[in-house]
Amino acid sequence: MGNQTGSIVAIANQKGGVGKTTLAVHLAVAAARNHGQRVILVDLDPQGNATSWLLDGDLVDDVYRLMLLDEPPIKLVRGLRQWGIGLLGGNYRTGEALSMLAAVGKLGQVPQRIRPLARAADLVIIDMPPSRMAGFTEMLGSADWVIVPTKLERLSLEGVALLAQTVGDTDGPRLMGVVPNMCRARTNEHQDQMQDLTEAFGQAVWPPIPLTIRVTEASSYGTTLFDLVPDEAATYAMELIASRMMEAIR
Repeated sequence: MGNQTGSIVAIANQKGGVGKTTLAVHLAVAAARNHGQRVILVDLDPQGNATSWLLDGDLVDDVYRLMLLDEPPIKLVRGLRQWGIGLLGGNYRTGEALSMLAAVGKLGQVPQRIRPLARAADLVIIDMPPSRMAGFTEMLGSADWVIVPTKLERLSLEGVALLAQTVGDTDGPRLMGVVPNMCRARTNEHQDQMQDLTEAFGQAVWPPIPLTIRVTEASSYGTTLFDLVPDEAATYAMELIASRMMEAIR
């Protein structure tokens, strides 16, 4: 790519349980397979769920090494042929690394660790932690864009508003889209919350992803909706979100 760099997109919501990892994994795979992108997925969540999903239960400390051992980022990326993407994996030691950087006043170095990955890929997707742990703002500041998944319920929507405020207070990423996830469109609560979300964020609200048990099955089997149930509504919704993302970064 020469001096050109790819885009870095963070998948973030400070409220947990909204499907961040599911969205991050599916967007990474869709961008690689269906849109011909060179993709690196970075698992910055100390729970390591994206890493476990893609490595069939294995947890690795690539992010810990990136943050503390000053190893070249691209050398830590694992090529996953079956997925067509690269992975910079993480586990509980991610939190340890960030706490250590905080203790010595070096959290400001976090973006410098992550941004070089964009020189080796068309697209870097970051699976962010679900809370404002040490280094959250710096990790978010590594990105060019933010996609915010949310459930259509009050606490999750408050997380969207809080994150949008955080993004507005930084010089880093721009809000790309808000993705209503695990939606039950026929319920009055979801219809009302969808209306509130659209009134607050307008065209930044992207098409909803319907609730499906297939997501749990896909993660358990170490696969994705694209392979497990290619013709289900949630699978089509994931691809639509991936297409919207690609349109935004081009």
